[in-house]
Amino acid sequence: MKYVIYCRKSTDTEDKQVASLESQENELLELAKRYGLNVVKILHESRSAKAEGRPIFASVLAMIQKGEADAILCWKLDRLARNMADAGRIIDLLQHSVIKEIRTHDAIHLPSDNVLMIAVQLGMANQYVRDLSENVKRGNRTKLERGGWPNHAPFGYINNKFTKTLYLDEKVAPFIPRLFEVYAQGGKSLKEVSEQLYAEGLRTRSGKKANKGFIHRVIRDPFYTGVMLRTGKYYQGTHEPLISKELYDTANNVLDGKLHGRQQKRFFHLRGFMKCANCGCAITASKRKGHDYYFCTNGKRNCEENRHYLRAEKIDEMIAEALTKLQCDKELVEIAYEAAKEKVSSEGQYSTASVEMLEKRVEAIESSQSKLADSYAAEVTPEAIYTPKMKAWSNEIVALKTEIKKLKGKSNEGVSTLEPIKNTFLQGISAQKNYLDASPEEKRVLVSELLWNLSLGNQKIQSLQFKPLYAAIAKEPKPDDFAKMLRGQDSDLLRKLMGLAGKPFPTLPRENLTTRSLYQLLRDSAKKSAPHPSRGSRADGGWSAGGNLCAERVGANIITNGRSPYQKDRTPRLRP
Repeated sequence: MKYVIYCRKSTDTEDKQVASLESQENELLELAKRYGLNVVKILHESRSAKAEGRPIFASVLAMIQKGEADAILCWKLDRLARNMADAGRIIDLLQHSVIKEIRTHDAIHLPSDNVLMIAVQLGMANQYVRDLSENVKRGNRTKLERGGWPNHAPFGYINNKFTKTLYLDEKVAPFIPRLFEVYAQGGKSLKEVSEQLYAEGLRTRSGKKANKGFIHRVIRDPFYTGVMLRTGKYYQGTHEPLISKELYDTANNVLDGKLHGRQQKRFFHLRGFMKCANCGCAITASKRKGHDYYFCTNGKRNCEENRHYLRAEKIDEMIAEALTKLQCDKELVEIAYEAAKEKVSSEGQYSTASVEMLEKRVEAIESSQSKLADSYAAEVTPEAIYTPKMKAWSNEIVALKTEIKKLKGKSNEGVSTLEPIKNTFLQGISAQKNYLDASPEEKRVLVSELLWNLSLGNQKIQSLQFKPLYAAIAKEPKPDDFAKMLRGQDSDLLRKLMGLAGKPFPTLPRENLTTRSLYQLLRDSAKKSAPHPSRGSRADGGWSAGGNLCAERVGANIITNGRSPYQKDRTPRLRP
């Protein structure tokens, strides 16, 4: 008989089961030598046998059917097949003596043997694959539910083989938020984003350019927001997210065509921000003799403003003038920030009621899941109802737990909540200077952050509005110095107000922190606790030169935390 040696390993990667093929071949050659078998060919295959379609295995059967070989030499029967289709072909060829012998290291199978024994062995191999698949899937589900990722790390992350967790790939992780930001702006195709990021240094793991298919897959993957999607179900991951959910949604809306962006051939930093005060049509721009001019588009065909052109420099001057309304005393902002920080750091800043409500909802869903599982196990609920309902509930639990985590995280935000507000005031203070010194691109960013609803008419800006928080700052009166701010107030009251005498800072609901200026906070606090004029103050509410400290001295005293700049070694005594 002419034998063909067939060796197979389960994976097609070269770094796994490398020695398997070599050891099988050596053992089978030794077996052939021992029994004097005629080996006509040795074939290797690196592919799983759990499904049909192995090309090398097909060539083995083709050789036998052509008469080039009539027997198979393999390590075990499960090397030949782990699926019932291939197993059936082998059994059929053996029964019809097309295959005259199948020899393994521990058995010989002939056409005259009881086919049941071969069928049992091949059936056991098939069942082993099925059981292994279910065990792997169950293990993967368990890991996903615990927040772990059971597969190879997505681009931007690296697998830690020791802790079985993910950590950021410092070389490429910064490109992920950049990719989302560039595409979310609109006006760029996937290919253009690919070209831009390639120029900025983005490379795939193989060192090649990230093509548009790669960009598409990254944008679609919610993994970068901290949420893992597997078989239509979402899991909350423990890995570090690279982008916010808002940025992810924006980029995907652009990809779906829900948000449109158009790339402009010429850049005009104020185009798209202004409307005509006369007809309400958009203000557009054109370049004439090296200058940018803005004018009405006259879309309604009844406006004369399209005949009047206004240079960009004139509009910039008017915008800069409007930004002076955001200027205030920087020292006073710092004082108010320190006082508010002391208050918010002493109280919880998240809603306990909201967290409890969400946790109760999670408990209710989990209870419903348990009941539905019992009903399904008792064959009362059909699978058509069970599967979609369980998946919907599981997705809702992930969303609820994400929100709970977000709310609980705010309990540690206290001071950090005030930081953006302080930065808003500081940005307003320097807004005019920054705008005048900025490039056209930077001016466009500043306008988008600070202003909206600009209207142009009669060669002037007829109206404009500040964004909500900046609008609150713009409406507040701006005292020129501490003397005006403190005039008419008792010095001891002010010390208490600023937290220097141990009195807590006035209560301010957290939701108001983003809509109410710190100036208003200080003024309201002073009104609520202001005493009657005491001795040492003048009848007109001002400061007496011989009584209490003058306003400037009080302001300096506050800044130095109760220590006078004139008396470095002791705190000045204030009269009641």
